[in-house]
Amino acid sequence: MADAVRTAGGHGYIAGLFADEGSFVAACRAARAAGHTDLQAWTPWPVHGLEEVLGLERSWIGRAVFPAILIGFVLCTGFIYQLTVEDWPVVYGGKPFAAWQLWVVPVLETGLLLGAVVNLLAVFHTCRLVPDPFATLPDPRLSDDRFALALPVGGDAAAVCAWFAAQGAESTLAVDGETALARPRFADLPGQEAPHA
Repeated sequence: MADAVRTAGGHGYIAGLFADEGSFVAACRAARAAGHTDLQAWTPWPVHGLEEVLGLERSWIGRAVFPAILIGFVLCTGFIYQLTVEDWPVVYGGKPFAAWQLWVVPVLETGLLLGAVVNLLAVFHTCRLVPDPFATLPDPRLSDDRFALALPVGGDAAAVCAWFAAQGAESTLAVDGETALARPRFADLPGQEAPHA
């Protein structure tokens, strides 16, 4: 889910429901081409490339994970060096104490483990992936097999509904402020203010 519908200056959203992923992505492209910038979307599964279609910026999480991997490499290398060279140097098969070739797998795995843990924590923090038992969706089929694109009601709601019908939406629904405030806490994207009570 890209984000849930939220209120925009006291106005709600009109959401178009799509049964087909292709029609949904095409409608997202058409909405961006028409100049809409505050698009909200639900998907029952990840849609490849939807971030670019919706105009979302690349996530900062990868930039935090790479240094964590490097720190894991350094920590594991230092740990192994301390154990095998300084604390308990053991001669085995005539190999030198600092046989770095033997350290490749544990160093690699430690770095990847630390990177994975940082990635998981960053995703949970950024996307607020804590389940909310009071979360509601405008339509229960959005967690099953339907896609939804929501546009803010800037003026004529009938024109927005007609635009959705032209894009191939099977139905439209209005999302009021109360439903928007009870949204799942998936992500408040940077630069977007949170809804007010």
